[in-house]
Formats: sequence, structure tokens, C-alpha cells
Amino acid sequence: MTAQQQQQQQQQQQLKLFTYSMIERKDEIEEKYERCYQTLQSLTTGLNDREYHDALTSHISKDKSQEEVISLGLLTAILLDTKNADKIYRDLTLLSRDGLQSVISHLQQFTLEKWSRLLDAPRKQLLWLVREMVRNNIAGVDNLCWNLMRNAAGGDISTTNIALIEYFLDLYQDHRKWLERFPWLIASVVYSFLRFIEDHSSLIPLRNREVAFTISLLRDRFTDCLVIGRDLVRLLQNVSRIPEFEALWKDLLHNPQSLSPTLTNGIIQILETRTSRRFLQSRLTPDMERKLVFFTSSVRFGHHKRYQEWFQNKYLNTPEAQSLRSDLIRFIVGLIHPTNELLCSDIIPRWAVIGWLITTCTSNIALANAKLALFYDWICYDPKHDNIMNIEPAILVMLNSLRIHPTVTASLLDFLCRIIPNFYPAQSERIRNGIFVSLRQILDKRVLASLVPLFTNPRLDGELRAMIQNTFREFCDPPAVQGDPVKNDDIMDNLLSTLKDELIAENDDISFSDEESDTSPKKNIILENNSIPAIKTTPLKVKLKEKNILPPDLDKEALQTLTKELRLETETLYFEKDNERKCEAMEKIVQLIVQDDDIYPEMIAALGSCISCLLKNQIEEKIFPSVLNDNALEDSIGKPIFVMFRSLTQFTEDDSRRLQLLSLLAEMRTHQTRIGYLLLYYLQVSSLINNNADRKMNNSIKSHVYKEFCETQEVELNECLLSDLQLCQEDDTSMFCWLIPAVYNQFSKIVVGNEDFLHLVVSSTDGSQIQEIICLILQGKLNMFRSDAVPSLATSSLDWETMEQYFFWQLVSAHAIDIKVILSNITKLDYNNHPETLTSILLTLKKEKPTLDLLKPILCREIKPLNDQFVISVISSWYLEHGENVANLVSQLLISRCPVVSPTKRKRGQGQGLGSRGGVAPPSAERILGHMERIRSRGTCPVLFRAEGMQKALQIAQAACTDTQRMLFSNLFQLLEEDEPHTPTTNKNSTSGKRGRKAAPTFGNSNKKNAKSVIKDLSESSEESSEEEEVIKPRQTKKRRKINAVASDSD
Repeated sequence: MTAQQQQQQQQQQQLKLFTYSMIERKDEIEEKYERCYQTLQSLTTGLNDREYHDALTSHISKDKSQEEVISLGLLTAILLDTKNADKIYRDLTLLSRDGLQSVISHLQQFTLEKWSRLLDAPRKQLLWLVREMVRNNIAGVDNLCWNLMRNAAGGDISTTNIALIEYFLDLYQDHRKWLERFPWLIASVVYSFLRFIEDHSSLIPLRNREVAFTISLLRDRFTDCLVIGRDLVRLLQNVSRIPEFEALWKDLLHNPQSLSPTLTNGIIQILETRTSRRFLQSRLTPDMERKLVFFTSSVRFGHHKRYQEWFQNKYLNTPEAQSLRSDLIRFIVGLIHPTNELLCSDIIPRWAVIGWLITTCTSNIALANAKLALFYDWICYDPKHDNIMNIEPAILVMLNSLRIHPTVTASLLDFLCRIIPNFYPAQSERIRNGIFVSLRQILDKRVLASLVPLFTNPRLDGELRAMIQNTFREFCDPPAVQGDPVKNDDIMDNLLSTLKDELIAENDDISFSDEESDTSPKKNIILENNSIPAIKTTPLKVKLKEKNILPPDLDKEALQTLTKELRLETETLYFEKDNERKCEAMEKIVQLIVQDDDIYPEMIAALGSCISCLLKNQIEEKIFPSVLNDNALEDSIGKPIFVMFRSLTQFTEDDSRRLQLLSLLAEMRTHQTRIGYLLLYYLQVSSLINNNADRKMNNSIKSHVYKEFCETQEVELNECLLSDLQLCQEDDTSMFCWLIPAVYNQFSKIVVGNEDFLHLVVSSTDGSQIQEIICLILQGKLNMFRSDAVPSLATSSLDWETMEQYFFWQLVSAHAIDIKVILSNITKLDYNNHPETLTSILLTLKKEKPTLDLLKPILCREIKPLNDQFVISVISSWYLEHGENVANLVSQLLISRCPVVSPTKRKRGQGQGLGSRGGVAPPSAERILGHMERIRSRGTCPVLFRAEGMQKALQIAQAACTDTQRMLFSNLFQLLEEDEPHTPTTNKNSTSGKRGRKAAPTFGNSNKKNAKSVIKDLSESSEESSEEEEVIKPRQTKKRRKINAVASDSD
């Protein structure tokens, strides 16, 4: 086959990875895979297996940036070449230097973004590759399985989807021990398969296998499954008629501790646990999620019909797909929480999407489950742990459906009334309490000002209104006027707010959240005199300053300089006990600041001083959660100060309004220095909990926000960052260690290789924390310094504490720094003063294979002090591991450092001896012999000197020695005499031509004073003697091959 034909065949293979429609084109990612595959083919075409591996290894070693190219090329080859996949996977594992972490990250991209466009053959190969990774226990494949399992959709019994579900069932059953290593994955698997079982009533063999597998996980690992929360009960209800689950339900109701010792309060304990977003997200495919997020964040209300029709035809057009509506509603309720900007815009609200899902449902069972999904967070609602945004959609669906779809409102209200006595009869009072708390929260947060217009609306059936009256009596009566008289303006504001809620059913322009509409400039309500009903006003909180006392350290003059509205909201931050109300007050403050272009700097300074003082306790208290999960992290940033941070990140870079907010934060930092690291913490948490691609802030945006914050204070970024991290370390070491990876990734140009930041890390962490950091480094998620910075960092670390130095060298080891870089300062390290560094280098060298490049700097170390065992330990450990290879390297280096001289031209008393020949990098022969003498005297490695290469080197060294040097190393040369008994004879025969009685040439006149000094201490002779000797380079004769110094000594 010609090269042109091979190229055409490669191009044809490249087209078999993805499928394209008439309007779709290859994106950058797909083109990158093709380029990498072409590079791989160009390097390996026509090579056998050994040449194949050698070519790739050589290509990667020349340019480390090519490692990703080769890895992606091999990954693409696995997806395309079914026959050779085993061999390619083997090559991939051998060539990968990061434990296949880069490959896994690209596979994540395949599963999340490209799965729907993968052809069948590459898709099967991808599944085969995942199975192999699971079998080989590759790190990070658990996350890959979770993302891949999301593509197994609920409500879909197509052949392709069923095959994918069967694949995961086989995978987890075959590798049960691997699965049990990941409790969070066990919970996700149980959650997913409970959902699959609901859809597979017509697939009996498959459902039986799923039931057996899920029941075994639930009974064996129920404690791990408890993290799912209340939605575990919801899914178990849907399959409760299956005998195996019926038996499980009996244990759950009557003997819950038989399932888990921690389940002391039975089902109520599970219902009180909020379901993590991760589980709700897992039952939507990535493609569904992207469409739904776009729908609720970019489509205008009134222009949404065609998008709904497209979504309906794509995902909800089969009878089996009706069960998917519950998953969609739970996702919208739990994950899609619009920002204030969206709430005030004309984007389609959540309640409209949920209303559409309910009204278009064609199955009574699916409709009942959809209603339950909508109200599920109401059942055991707890304001301390649950979010108001989870109960808001249900009340707004009921309110806004009154005009167009009154039957929907009636159906939902009827369901809400009946759920109290029927959902869990044994705990009906607890269910009632949860729903009543939800309704009170709706009123307290002003989602609705009153429930009377909804519960007593004449559009409802009389029987239903009577049932509502009996069930929710306290919410059906208008509140009476109480308290002190209020100002006319306050009465009017309250009146308009209540009127708006009563008349909203008649208003065509409906917004999503009623409390936002009060301040929205787009919503105007025109009231006629004859349309105002008699309304009893609700009591308002007034005269806060008379009832409460402001903190004594508050600057009262600064407070008085604020506008009335700003002052009232600022005082609310201190007096209000409810955290949600405080957050609303902070939101109002932010709006007032950014909307007022004429606000002067003095007011910003006064406001910053007041807020810092009033929020002092909240800012200084412990914020970082003890247990890390999405819910805990999200709750930790649910304080007023983080509302300001959130608002700052929502502005675009060219929006001038952010400058006012930055100025306020800069002013607050002068009073509360913790503001800086709290901003860093918020930026990191917000990117983790908002893990949708459309809402996730990337590293550049986060670093830009913090950079602007530093610039506003007129402080250099590195100084500000170091100061904030130092303070964070003093206040909360756990938060500091958690922030470290994010800081190093987002501010890499500043902190990577920086001595101050590195010292802060190693001085602040303990063993477990440094372990977490090292794990991130090994996974390729963190890089703390470059190779070229290690020598200077190592020098700086000599002044650090012992544990700090050990931690530093552990980080060096994790980064896989070239040992040659580490050895660049080896001669400057003192054995007695730098034990931590030398010990770490010694342990690193023990793992290395000896080479001349490593041996040279080691033997350049001085021979003193006498207790210095560094060189002895290195060479001895190497010899035990690698045998005569070490002896050959030492002898090769020794021979190269001995002068080569023709005996016919030598002159007695003149020559070079064993001193340095002018180069400082390699060790002198005299220093090498000194180290060998130390090894001999210690007796640690006697076999080393009996090696053939070492014997030859000692012969050459002895021939080139001066008298002083021979006397100095006489014991060493005696080993040569013992192994070569004919050496004296050889020396005698070699002294021809009346040259005297010396057997070997001596090249140098070392004075007696220097000789005595050398004998006293080996180390003092290596450099001083070489400097005092006269260097005369002998000229080579034309017949050098016939007359040789070695030959004359051993012939």
C-alpha cells in the first residue's frame, strides 16, 4: 500500500468517530483529536511493536508537550481500532506519566459533550476502555462512571439505552469490590437503578437482575445510601409493589436499625435530609441539562412555545417518557435557582416551565408523581437546612395558573390538602408541621404577601375551598391591624404590595418572583378607585433604634451620613435575627449602591465602616464546614457578606457599576481584613456548587475579580494574596488548605515557584493535609513549582524547620523533579547542618538508576567531615541494587580523570598527578580515590573493589599517582595487590631504559607539608594540592598504541 493510500485510509477512519448532520461542522475539539491521531500515525506507520513503543517514547522525551498529543492519538486509535485496542491500551498505560489522568479528563468530555454524537463502534470501544480502567483500578474512573451513567436516561426503553443500562449492571456486578470502595458512587448507583426499575416493568429478566442488584446494595450498604436524602424515599415508593422492595419497606417502617444503626428515627430521619444536587442532576442526561438550563436562562416569556414543542418531541413523545417529568421537576426545583437579574427580567420563570410539564402530562400515575415531586420539599421543610427556592415554584404555579388553568391550581391545592393525612399516616402531624412551616416561610420571605387570595379564590370549587379552610384555617383569615401607628407612606407601600398579589390573577404581565416585582421598573399596576377592596394592613417593624441598642464600637456619625433607606437596611443587618432577611437587606444595599451613580466616596467609606462593624460577629465566626459536601458548602456562603460577593461576580467586566461595589469592599477590608480571604473562599465555592457549564465561572474570571479587588486597594496582587492567605491560615487552617489548590491554579504566574507562598503552605499544614495536596499533584490537578525553581527553593528551605523541610521534599518528590536538578547544589550541603535535605536527597537517589551524570556531582562532595556518610550510603545502596554496574561507572569516571601519559616521554619529578585538570564540574581523581578509601575503611561494600572494572581503574590510578598520593591511598592500592599478586613483577619489568626503580610514572612534586596535610585529612588534599602542583601535559607519541601506561604496569 502506498503512502497516499495509507493517508486516504486514515482520513476515512477519522470520519468514523462522530456523526454529523447537514448543518453541523467539526468543532475545535474534534479537529484536535484528528490532528493527534494523524501525528500518531505518521510516527508509527510500518513499525513493529518494539519500534512502535521506542518511537513514541523518544518523541515524548524530546518534547513533554507532545505527551498529550500522543495520549489523545492513542485514545482515538482505541476508539477506532477494535482489533488492536488491547495493544494500544497497553502502550497508553506504559507511556502515560500521570496515571492516565489526562485521558480520563478527555473521556469526561466525551461522556458529557460528545456522547450523543459518537457512532456505535467508537461508543462500544469507549465502554470497553472504561471497563478496562475499572479492572485496572485507575484513579478517577469512579467520576467517569458517574458521568457516563448520566447518559442512561430515565423514561427511555430504546435498544441503545437498555444496552447501556445492562452494561453498567454487568460492570458493577463484576467489580462489586471496586464499587464498594466509593460510598458516594454506591448511593448514585442505587438512586439511578431505582429509577430504571420503575421504567422496566415490561422487561422482566432485566428488571429482576436490577432488583436483585439494588436490593443487595441497599441491604449491605444502607448507611452509604442515606446520603441521598428524602428522594430515596420517593423512589422507593415508586417500586414498593415489587416483593423484594415490599420486604425492605417492612424493615424500614418497623425495624429501621436493622438496615443501618444510624437510622434511629426511621423514615422521618430520611425525609428530613435534603437531597444533594448531585443526585437530582444525575437523572438528566447532559444534553437534557444543557437544553433545560438554556430554556430557563435565555428564552423570553412569550417566545417559549417553539422551544417547549422541540423539547416535547425530543424527550417526552413516548408513553414511557412520562415518568421523566418527575426528574425534570426535581431538577428545576433543586438546581435551577435564578439570580436576581433573571428574576427581574422577562426570561421564562420556573413556575411556567413546571406548569407546562404538569398540564401536558398524559398519564395519571406520572401526573401524581409529578405533583409529589413538586411538593416533596414541603413535607419535612426545615428553614435551617432547606432553601426557600425549593418551595417557591409550587406556590407560584398555583397562584399564576388561576386565570388560565384554574383546574391545575385546584388539583394542586387538593393534592396539598390530602397529602397531610395520607402520605405517612403514622406521622401525619409531622407532615402537617412541615407544610405549615413552608407556608409561613413563603409569607415571611414575601414570596406572597398573603395566602388569602389563593386559598379563598371564587374560581375554586366550594367543596375544595371548604377543605382548604379546614386544613389551613390560620392562613385563610386576613391579619388584623396591630402595633403602633405607621406613616402614610408605609401604609401605602404595604397596601400596594397586598393589592398586587390579589390582582395578579388579572394582570397579563406576570413576573416570576413577587417580591422582586415590587422594585422592578418594568412592572406597572394601574389601580382604579373602585377596584380597591377593603384590606387590613399587616404590622410593620418600626422604631428599631428605640427597641434595640446598636453596638458601642459603631461610628454613629458615619451611620447618620447615610441616606435614610441605606441606614434602615444597614441596621437590619444587625437587628434582624433571621439570616434570610439579613441577606435580603444586603441585596437591597447593593442595589442602592450600584443604582446611584452620584454616591460620593465619603458615603462609601461610612457605609463600609458601618457594615464591617455590624457584621463583625458573622465575619469572624467559623465559616468553613466540618463536613465537605455540596449542601454544606452552599450553606456556608449563605450569609449577608457573601451576597455582596455574589453581586460583584454577576457584573460584566465593562460594567462601571462594579467599581462602587469594589470601593465598598476595599473600605470594608480596612476595618475587617478577613474580607480578602472570604472573597477567595466564595469564588471557589460558587464555582463548585454551580457546576453547570453555563453558569460556572472559570479561573480567569475568578482571578480577575480578586485582581480588581486588590487594585482598588492600590496593593500589589502578590502582596495582597499572601497577606490574605496568612490571615486565613491563622484563622482557619482547614479553609486555608482547601483554598491552596484553587489559589495555585488561578494565580499560577504569581504563586507557582514562589518561596513565600510555598513556605506558608509547608509551615501551616499537618500530615493529612499535605497528603491531600500530594494526591492532587499526582492527579495532575495541582502544580506548585517548576523544575528550574527547585535549586533556589531548596537553598531557601535550609533555614526552615525540620518538618517544613520534610514536607517540602515530599512535594518535590510528588512533582517528579529531575534528580539532576536536585543535585545541582549537592556540594554546598553540610552533613551536620543540613540533615533534612541530605536525607531527602539520599532517599530519592536510592530509587534512581545510577548513571555517570548522577555520580559526578555526588563524588564532587568534600570528603570531610569524617562522619559524613552521604557518598558511602549512596554508592553502597546502589551496589546492593545494581551490582557491578556501579563499579563500572565509578571505574569509568576514575579512568577519565587520570592523566593519559606515554612512559617513553615521562620525566621524573614532573607531571600532573591526580589533581584537577582545570574543570570544576567532574570530580578530580584524587577526590574519587578519597571517597573510595572512605568506603574501604568503613567496610560497607568490599565486593565493589573486586570488580574487574574497578581493578583496572585502580591500576591506572596507581600508575598516575605521585609518591604522596601513593602513600595516602596505600591501603586502597593494597586491595589491588591482594587481587593481582604479580603486580610487583610487572612493575619491575616495566622499568626499562635505566629510568630508575619506580614502577609507574609520577607527574608532580608535592611538597612534604601538603603530603602531611593530606594524610591527616583526606578532604583537604583534593583541591589544595592540585592548585600547588605544576601542570605539564605530556605530548603523545606517534606510536601510542604500542607504548601504554596500562600495558607497562600489567604486561
